[in-house]
This record gives sequence, C-alpha cells and structure tokens, in this order.
Amino acid sequence: MHRNLTQLLAAAVVVLVLQTPSAGQRYQAGVFVASEHGPIELSAWAEVGRNGVLQMAKGSLSNVPTVNDVRGVLCNLPNWRPGAVFIASDLIFRDERAERREIKFAMRLLNISAIEMHVEDVEQKDRLDDLIRAVGGTEDVRTYVFIVMATSGLERLYPFRVTLGTEVLEPSI
Repeated sequence: MHRNLTQLLAAAVVVLVLQTPSAGQRYQAGVFVASEHGPIELSAWAEVGRNGVLQMAKGSLSNVPTVNDVRGVLCNLPNWRPGAVFIASDLIFRDERAERREIKFAMRLLNISAIEMHVEDVEQKDRLDDLIRAVGGTEDVRTYVFIVMATSGLERLYPFRVTLGTEVLEPSI
C-alpha cells in the first residue's frame, strides 16, 4: 500500500510538472559578460556628468572586472535596452574629448527582458587589440568597453576592463 501511494504521488508530480505552462527561461537580473570561466556580473556603472566626462554612479573603478576572453553579453534589466557599445581609455573619466570608438553589436531577444548581445570586435582578440590601441590604450593605460543601457532618456554605462593580448614569441635561432 505504501509503495503504491509513493508511486502514485511520483506519477502525479511528473504529470503536474509536464502540464504546468512554461513561463519561458528565467535569467538573473543584471548585465553579465560571458567568459571561458563563466558569467561575470557588471555591478558598477557610470553616467555622463554635466561637464561631459563619465562619472561612476554606482560602485567605483575598483569594482570593474577585467575580462580577457569575452564570449558574449547578457542584459536582463526590465525596461532597459542596449543602446550602444563603445571602447575608451581611462581618459574618458577626465576629458570629454577623450578618444572613443563605437563598436557594432548584434542582439537577440531571449524573453521579454533578457537580451543576448554579441560584440564580434571585442570577442576576437586581434580586433580588440586594434581597438585598444586606437583609443590610446597600452599596458599602462587602462581601457574599458562600455555596454550602454538606455530607458526613457536615461543611460547607464556598464564598463569592463580589457587588456592587450600577450603574444608568446618564439625565440629566434
């Protein structure tokens, strides 16, 4: 009797799970960069100040992660949408005329608020190195990629740091 009741309950749970309408895939809220080591949350953001330079609005530059192997971006902020992606050196926090390059990206809507982004020029290391150099980035000058999220005329710029690739040179004989 006990065994039959257990089997009946197990079967009822399976039927209930199979009949429950799927609400779609759920994603953690936030902006995440996919890397070979898993997702990295971008928890700090900047805003454009009155003087035109960027200012950290939440967190500080010490809260900005360095990502060397970008494989994509997941944006899941209800009512916010990706508006742009650009790269700039840390001069952008001191000079509104600092060199910056807008970067093309592709988006795919995953559900009502989650958006998958691919930024090919950042995902390919040789192209990223060219962009870093183009904005004046070096081993000593920090360089950031900004994911610009927009809603109702407001913008949040979520940065992550990128570095030049280190090439392993073969010794010459």
